[in-house]
Amino acid sequence: MKKPFALIALLLLLLPISSAEFVNATQKTIKAVAVVSGENRGATINITVIVTPGNGRVFVSTLPYTEIDMQGSAQLAALTACDLTGKDFLKYDFFYIIEAEAPIVGGPSASGVMTVATIAALLDLPIREDVFMTGMIYPDGFIGPVGGIPYKLEAAAKSGAKIFLIPKGQRYVEVEETKRIQRGPFVLITTETKTVDVVDYGRKLGVTVIEVETVNEALKYFTGYEIRRSEGKIDLSQYSYLLKKLADYMRERSEKIYSEFEKVADKDVKENIDKRLEEAKENYEKGNYYTSTSQYFTANIFMRAEIYRKTLNDENFEREVKRIEEEIEAVRSSLNQDYGLIAMQLVGAAEERLGRAEQYLEKARTAENFEEAALYLAFAKERVESAKVWLSLLPEIKEDVPLKKEEVVRRAQFYLSTAESLLVYSKSIGGFSQLLFGENSAESSLELSKKLYSQGYYFGSIFASIDSMVKSAVAIELIGVKSLDEKISAARDSAKASLSEAERVTPILAIAYFEYGETSEGVYKLIYYKLSERIAKLMLNLAGSREVELVKSEYVLPETTPSVENVGERIYESVKKSVEIPGFSALSLIAALLLVIYARRKAR
Repeated sequence: MKKPFALIALLLLLLPISSAEFVNATQKTIKAVAVVSGENRGATINITVIVTPGNGRVFVSTLPYTEIDMQGSAQLAALTACDLTGKDFLKYDFFYIIEAEAPIVGGPSASGVMTVATIAALLDLPIREDVFMTGMIYPDGFIGPVGGIPYKLEAAAKSGAKIFLIPKGQRYVEVEETKRIQRGPFVLITTETKTVDVVDYGRKLGVTVIEVETVNEALKYFTGYEIRRSEGKIDLSQYSYLLKKLADYMRERSEKIYSEFEKVADKDVKENIDKRLEEAKENYEKGNYYTSTSQYFTANIFMRAEIYRKTLNDENFEREVKRIEEEIEAVRSSLNQDYGLIAMQLVGAAEERLGRAEQYLEKARTAENFEEAALYLAFAKERVESAKVWLSLLPEIKEDVPLKKEEVVRRAQFYLSTAESLLVYSKSIGGFSQLLFGENSAESSLELSKKLYSQGYYFGSIFASIDSMVKSAVAIELIGVKSLDEKISAARDSAKASLSEAERVTPILAIAYFEYGETSEGVYKLIYYKLSERIAKLMLNLAGSREVELVKSEYVLPETTPSVENVGERIYESVKKSVEIPGFSALSLIAALLLVIYARRKAR
């Protein structure tokens, strides 16, 4: 007789624990579709997103089990949603509950709809039940291509969809159709590939199929709202005097090295360096000071390598390695972590470059031949000098925004964890491998970030993590990309908007990378615009000020079809409304039911 009371008492004791997890929570549920593993058919997925005040953690529960990339999809959805809404990721925790009808294929194709649901939870927006979507989320908010669209459309139609959103450019898709032909006692099985017009197919199923390019476009169909950011306007010239100091420092160093270099250089090597120095001079005269700084820096590396090749032997090679190590320690000993927000950029850039100098020293020691060893040694030496370049701007800072060390450490932990997750996710879905592995890759930047963090150089760790994150993100965004120019244009606009917001805290490092993006080509433009944006957003989060404007969409959506009332759901909702906590309401209901059962048994 005591057992029912004991069980009820235990449940009631658990109520405060469950409520502690979801205080001030916002919960949104959205429907998605996926392809069933091993079958040519779609399945419906229910995704519940719960957002609470927290510390930047992401939790995922799936039933049945899905592939590992679902965790990566959730992490990326939460991060992208915060970027688009101007929210600080580290002030929230995110819980994703994914329930599917059958084992499904991975998570990337549901990541777009997960991002929509996360934005809706962050901004407390309603979600229509008759809008479905498939599409992979890119870190910049664009929707990427996915497979199995006709099968997903069929599943959406069966679940009452009126609108089905697909990635831009995927109206026409190819599917394989298997046919069985009976010929006497034999059955011939043939496979044909045919093109499906998804818009036309949707019309036959009673569903309006719409192509969308960004998650913000998708948001208006799901919620009736759009996020609007003010057009970014930045004046690079107001930072010219700072960037010019970097270029002047590096140009003077080039002149000093050149006097030594020309004494030992071969003619063809000298001609190559002369050309590089002329390009650096031209950009200097155009006012592209950070580009000029980078070009002088590159010329210095090759000049230094040539000097090493012609003047070093085994004995003085090791002596030079030790001298550079001592120089690294000397620069580091002059640093501390008691800097403000503006100085953080300069010190962080220096710490990152000193860390890379150590990496190159190790490569020089383990190189397979002397030519390679001399080049790595030159990289190490000039990386130390580039650290000094950034530190030379510290005296220019007259006023700064204070930073708490514990906040910096927390940010470093977050960026390191996020960089690791993005790299794993990008590898799992086949991201552009040249950006993920090898020299100056996402992987090498991640390793550098870990080392700097373990040494207590948190500013440098943050910037190395950001470099890794951006390269992993671009590796994802290059999957199936059809127009790199469109990507670059969008990245430039987004960087300008973030820089415009961050101007009050002098985002000098972000401005330098933006300028370098302006003069770079191809994928490098994309990378440097995104580095610029990511650093500007870091500074905005640390300064505690980021805002976006939410506007009502002009698009008129069809009326939602009323659903059949579910009595069980109605009871659950009425109980849930009586308290704030989802976990509390569920346990309260169970406890109440147990009390009723016990009372009935006792009456008998």
